[in-house]
Amino acid sequence: MKSCTKCKAQKAFLDFHKDKSRVDGYRDCCKKCVSTYMAKIYANDPQKVKAKVVLWIEKNREKHNAKCRKWAKVNPGMVNARTARRYATKTCATPKWLNKDQLWMISEAYALATLRTKMLGFAWEVDHIVPLRGKKVMGLHVPWNLQVVPMRENRRKSNSYEVA
Repeated sequence: MKSCTKCKAQKAFLDFHKDKSRVDGYRDCCKKCVSTYMAKIYANDPQKVKAKVVLWIEKNREKHNAKCRKWAKVNPGMVNARTARRYATKTCATPKWLNKDQLWMISEAYALATLRTKMLGFAWEVDHIVPLRGKKVMGLHVPWNLQVVPMRENRRKSNSYEVA
């Protein structure tokens, strides 16, 4: 049993997040208190919270990538499900009326991203200008909805649709 420093309740260790820097290996606040605190902060200014996370990831890129790789090894089922969902979304978003030239243009966009990665030494990706699964809009997997951008920009944009 462990006492939470916020709510002062005695709780099981399972009710606390792990923290290797602590003597007992767990945070001093319980999961419920941390969740309540974070919800309050996020409700006040969600963009500020997101900006802090993005900044931390940019400053700690290798550490972040290592954590992501470790998570992917531990959770192969979730990785496969996400990959399958992405593939299905892209397949459903590719219209049947595209002709061979337009399908070729799509494959050339991916080839260009690979070529730029090799030539410039940092990762490039094919981005959907209007995301396939956006919150407000959904685009198609067509040549005129694709752009080749640096990976960092694509990941920063995520599923958002930025109107110029």
